[in-house]
Amino acid sequence: MNKPLFFYKFIPFERIDILESGMIRFTPAKDFNDPFEIHPTITPYSLEWIEHIENLSDEERQTLEFNESDSLYSYERLEILLDKKNLLNEKINKIGILSLSSNLNINQLLTVSVPEKNDPRTNLIMWSHYANSHKGFVIEFKKDFIEDIDIQKLEYSDERDIITYEDIDNNNFYNLFFKKSIEWSYEQEYRVILKLDNANKIIDNNIHLFKFDKAKVNSITFGCNMSKDNKKEIMDLIKTDDDYKRVKFNHAYLNDDGYYLNFYHDDGKWTNRLEVDGKAITMRTIPMQKDLHSPKC
Repeated sequence: MNKPLFFYKFIPFERIDILESGMIRFTPAKDFNDPFEIHPTITPYSLEWIEHIENLSDEERQTLEFNESDSLYSYERLEILLDKKNLLNEKINKIGILSLSSNLNINQLLTVSVPEKNDPRTNLIMWSHYANSHKGFVIEFKKDFIEDIDIQKLEYSDERDIITYEDIDNNNFYNLFFKKSIEWSYEQEYRVILKLDNANKIIDNNIHLFKFDKAKVNSITFGCNMSKDNKKEIMDLIKTDDDYKRVKFNHAYLNDDGYYLNFYHDDGKWTNRLEVDGKAITMRTIPMQKDLHSPKC
């Protein structure tokens, strides 16, 4: 399956420590904001029984009898349902998740693609929910920013997964990490999962940090409400770290007419700029075509 070349992480300004340390948190499901996260329906029916029923015709199913032995077996299965739920949670919370956004239609000419709805950085809800109401920023990673990772696309669905006790016992549940309710589809989410015990650094036995290759950071995009001082702090950090020497800077600002963002590029030198409605715009990157979506200059 084809995968995007670039992935995006929305974060508040306070997470500037990610750029400073070159490490990023992988979060257990228990700390996610979706209470349904990796909480499937657990059936007391055995995997063997389910497979048996699926292979029967309608007529054969009508002839099935439920005897005393079946009743006892069913009762015993129900008795351990809570134990199996706890076991699943215990196993799941040993795995850390890194959530990213992307798709196969990313246009790297962000500053001249207006309005561009494919790029996650144009998503107003993502900025509001994960980047402190547009005061934060987005890190753009190249796909190999952590060595030997497998980035997988989420499946969005209206139906929760159903798993058996045998699935839990045999660790046949990793597909659960890559499925969410259809209501979250606007996030265009991809995920990486790693064992938390393999973290490069653990803080307070709760924060698990993994190293990434700083040279694989492709760009930083600043939210339209980020202060100039916070922008400068990030840009100064990037410019003084040789591993970040190829990082580009993009700045979001509000379009005057529609409910979408415009972007301009900055080379980090804070020169050759003009002001449009109080927003700094790099002159050389303003789209010159005369269409309805060009910034007013």
